[in-house]
Amino acid sequence: MKPIRLTWVGHSSVLVDTGDSQIITDPLLTRRVAHLRRRTPVPTLDPLDVDLVLLSHAHADHVHGRSLAKFGGQASAIVSRGLGALAQKAGFNEIIECDTGDQIPFGDTLIEVVHAEHKDSRGPHSLVRANPVGFVINASGQRIYYPGDTDLFSEMSTIGPVDVAVLPIWGWGPTLGTGHLDPTRAAQATALLEPRVVIPIHWGTYAPEDLRRHPPRWLERPLEDFTTQLQRLGLSDRLHVLRPGQTTVVSQPKVHAS
Repeated sequence: MKPIRLTWVGHSSVLVDTGDSQIITDPLLTRRVAHLRRRTPVPTLDPLDVDLVLLSHAHADHVHGRSLAKFGGQASAIVSRGLGALAQKAGFNEIIECDTGDQIPFGDTLIEVVHAEHKDSRGPHSLVRANPVGFVINASGQRIYYPGDTDLFSEMSTIGPVDVAVLPIWGWGPTLGTGHLDPTRAAQATALLEPRVVIPIHWGTYAPEDLRRHPPRWLERPLEDFTTQLQRLGLSDRLHVLRPGQTTVVSQPKVHAS
């Protein structure tokens, strides 16, 4: 059984190296996105090494044209139904639009498409709509769950148990809108999913632009709160923290940081 290398690129971008292929989720690789500025360095990543891009929903911090264009010439894309035109515009030739319940083989990997509880629109100035989904990456006998953006939903328990859950725990501002996991609900999701390992993502990467030289004080708070909530549920042994650019090797039965 081959070990799987997981790299948190930042925000919702996770690079999964199965040993046979490299898969990235919702790539966001620029220092600025609209009014947001990245507060951590952009990790070195060679887009030519990426074989498959997964796009979970339509929001601009998950379907980002300039970032997608880095992969479009050579990678395939599995995208939530409604995002095919945006993927094509970014240069992708092989595009599969998916719906909840689909199971899509990619080489030695199987991609399960699962429900996500989130808004389906791209934004107030776009007519693009796409049914939000999450993905379970099945490779080397292990299941890696990436939910995209989602709120807690009762059927989440049917997705587990998984080996690794990479769970969003916040967003990009001092407050969080509906349709997202916050630290409390992310801890509850951990209990429902029963992962061997939970890696928090979608926090601490982007924040609104301002004139301050230092990152805002709230940027680290989601991780602190998530850690506390896991402790309250007796799940702190599942937590594995990565910083953007850091990699962990997932193998049965242990996880080793690098």
